Amino acid sequence: MPNRHERVIKEPHLQYTHVDERRKRRLTLDLYRPSKGEAAHPAIVMFYGGGWMNGRPGLFAALAQALTQRGYVCVVPQYRLSGEKPFPAAVHDCKAAIRWTRKNAKRYNIDQGRIAAMGGSAGGHLAGFMASSNGVKRFEGKGDHQSISSDVQAAVVMCGAMNLLEPFIVERLEKAAGTLRSDAVIDFMGGALPNQKPGIYQEASPATHVSKRTPPMLFIDGELDKPGLRYASIWPRLDELKIPYEFIKMPKAPHPFWGMREWFIPTVDAADAFLKKHLR
Repeated sequence: MPNRHERVIKEPHLQYTHVDERRKRRLTLDLYRPSKGEAAHPAIVMFYGGGWMNGRPGLFAALAQALTQRGYVCVVPQYRLSGEKPFPAAVHDCKAAIRWTRKNAKRYNIDQGRIAAMGGSAGGHLAGFMASSNGVKRFEGKGDHQSISSDVQAAVVMCGAMNLLEPFIVERLEKAAGTLRSDAVIDFMGGALPNQKPGIYQEASPATHVSKRTPPMLFIDGELDKPGLRYASIWPRLDELKIPYEFIKMPKAPHPFWGMREWFIPTVDAADAFLKKHLR
């Protein structure tokens, strides 16, 4: 395994899928890999945050490099934001990124049986969705490499909503609906409110899709950012199915803690320890 001072090789802007029938609109990803190592590495497909309406792969560059130094190949894909196309477009793109990673496992020295999803905020929702929806074919979309599995073997969720119908979220959305200011969740849902289309909110919630195929999950929250509230609906379901999960609360941490100096290494340590335990 690489040590923490080993050089990381970055391969930016690799095309991984098309999102239109004419194959004109393409998405790319940034890939980080250890400079040495003969054994195949586990991979982490990482989804940045930004309310599904903003964000870019560079937001996770430091985190990806740090985890690559721990022995992972890190893949950070673009995904369509809500201003271009609402749910489930982002989910389709994230699935396509995982399929691409598995398809190119040999080229980048990846162990295709050890692929994890990781994300923060909106990206945490997407990472959780990848895990909970293992094997759910209707979320694959029409992107590239359809014959390849998009299953993940673990997930790290940082401040990601697992149920978009949690009371504290619905209350926030109802308040936003009475103002000129929109809300990121409403935009992600294509402008619909929970009382107008509760079905799509349920469909967009990772907790809805948990099954025996859902892998081990790590949840990390900041102490100052509603710790644990986002997971109230998914933890009982994981318990019911005896799926392993862990919860870490970062002391005095705000949202988003993972990009801040005080909590950066603790985040890397927590993800690394969990994945080394479960990506065997």
